[in-house]
Amino acid sequence: MKSSHISISEINNLFNTKYSEIKITGASLDTRTLKKGNIFFAIKGKNNDGHKFINQAEKKGASIAFVQKINSKSNLKQIKVKNTLSALLSLAKYYRSLLNTQIIGITGSVGKTGTKDAISFILKEHKNIFCSRQSYNNKYGMPLEILNMPRKTKFGFFELGMNHSGEIKKLVKILKPNISIILNIENVHLGNFKSLKEIAVAKSEIFTSSENIDSLILNKETNYYNLLYRYYKNTKIKNIYNYSKKNNSNVYIIERKVTKKIIQLKVSLPGDKSISFGVRSDQENLIDNCLAILTCLHALNIDHRFIKKFKNVPFTSGRGNMIRCKYNSHKLKLYDHSYNASPISMKQTIDIFDSLKEKNIVYLIGDMNELGQKTSFYHSNLIKFLNKKKFEKCLFIGKHFKKLENKIRNNKISFFKDINQVIDNLDEIIESNYTIFAKGSNSINIRKLISHLKQENL
Repeated sequence: MKSSHISISEINNLFNTKYSEIKITGASLDTRTLKKGNIFFAIKGKNNDGHKFINQAEKKGASIAFVQKINSKSNLKQIKVKNTLSALLSLAKYYRSLLNTQIIGITGSVGKTGTKDAISFILKEHKNIFCSRQSYNNKYGMPLEILNMPRKTKFGFFELGMNHSGEIKKLVKILKPNISIILNIENVHLGNFKSLKEIAVAKSEIFTSSENIDSLILNKETNYYNLLYRYYKNTKIKNIYNYSKKNNSNVYIIERKVTKKIIQLKVSLPGDKSISFGVRSDQENLIDNCLAILTCLHALNIDHRFIKKFKNVPFTSGRGNMIRCKYNSHKLKLYDHSYNASPISMKQTIDIFDSLKEKNIVYLIGDMNELGQKTSFYHSNLIKFLNKKKFEKCLFIGKHFKKLENKIRNNKISFFKDINQVIDNLDEIIESNYTIFAKGSNSINIRKLISHLKQENL
């Protein structure tokens, strides 16, 4: 009987070791989330050294550990390697080569995690589906999730992130996706690229860096679609599917009817088929992602009707979930968009929030990072954009916004150097039953403020 995950005999084969059979249940880099039977990789990073946690890994029930230095005080089986990250990458690549799983790789400037989490939700009743967790999309997280994917998985969905050219190429060499999806090309991580075109080229690595790919799925309305299509024409990929809100695609919206809470869509599918379903009004910015999922279901020959569950998809934490809480006896409604920010995601989510017609609105807006030479332009643009909205208060947080403090005159707008300054002044800021919209780049740590406000959940 084959192991549910990678087996110790397969590890022995790759690393020339001779350990006897033990049950392996996946892999971990973090003893806080390590599960019994997990392989523990002692990664030495900038802030933490996993070698300091070998004893905790043993106590949590790790099956074996990869280390760069043997811990003689631990009874945990240990494999010494020159570099534990390299060992993780090698083992993930090897395990992937043993699987018959259909792998779907998802990238894009915005919406990767939300799209993958939506797939996980709507297909949760489908047997043998695996979706990588949260934002496990880099050189650490993606190979780790390959090792956490059960051997019997039929369809595996993974997101691939990047902020430099060449990163996706390295991930693709390990993941070897059968289907690649590019959701969009937007001004995110612009600080590490000279232009939006360079971002498009870097994203294209998800299908130009592997000969495993059978199908490519593209958003026909995204920036540099024609460039991506030209790159596709130079590959041996058998199938390409595109989607859009217009009728010039393989998958497109035929009809759209809007009610107060639901947007009813009728969508055309390949083969003269169509399907009708609804999305919530607060999910309007996810319609493109919904079409990408529908196109993917078609490419995988999975029942299209699973898309009808999309309107019940909960927001991933920090991506639009609404929290009711109290602060100093004031009842608050908190729309939590604290997981990262870009110029396009800011405007899209603010417009949707604005359409909800909430009252007593307070905006908490943090800096947007990695925008390079256009940093001042995008932040100034967002201030002007928000200044036209209705609100009781608008708080801009971070050094980029702070530099623009003298360029606007509105006594409802305030500027703060960091999140701690906001928290220190909360008693003066929260003086009514407010509806709060909060969004900013992760480095601003708006989540710290949200945790502070959530102390009295309703």
